[in-house]
Amino acid sequence: MKSNIIEIVTLLIQRLLVDGEVFMEEEIVMELLELGYEIKDIDQAFELIYNGTEIIEAENPQPKQSRELGFYNRVFSNAEKMYLPLNIQGLLIKIVFSRILSVDEYEEIIKRLIQSSYHELISEQSLWDIIEDVVEDQYKLYLLLNEINEFQDIIPDANRYLN
Repeated sequence: MKSNIIEIVTLLIQRLLVDGEVFMEEEIVMELLELGYEIKDIDQAFELIYNGTEIIEAENPQPKQSRELGFYNRVFSNAEKMYLPLNIQGLLIKIVFSRILSVDEYEEIIKRLIQSSYHELISEQSLWDIIEDVVEDQYKLYLLLNEINEFQDIIPDANRYLN
């Protein structure tokens, strides 16, 4: 992904989330053109913002392919890196290496994290909330809590997941 597109998306996100500005698309396009960005890059940046999860899903290999190979090693795309804070990326990598969750569960968690990043700042607690929504097996939740120290700090009672 071109750095100009990432810069434009960063500017748009900053104006929306940090500054809290609501803007008309035409106004921001004119401002970006005045800053020297090309219309093609501006269009791609808006496409990424409006259809982010579809673009991200298209960039990543299909989970089914990973299952056929017998292993799963997940690398974040540039778009995912933009939406997911570094500490959350680290936790997601720990989750993959724990091999507790299925590929489908893991991919669904990433998808929901990115979708929720449009509306809120992603934290360890919000990651755990999404994991609880996606993972139906209580024993897997218990194993995750015992395997990943960061979750132990925010969820004090791991035994509640044992029946």
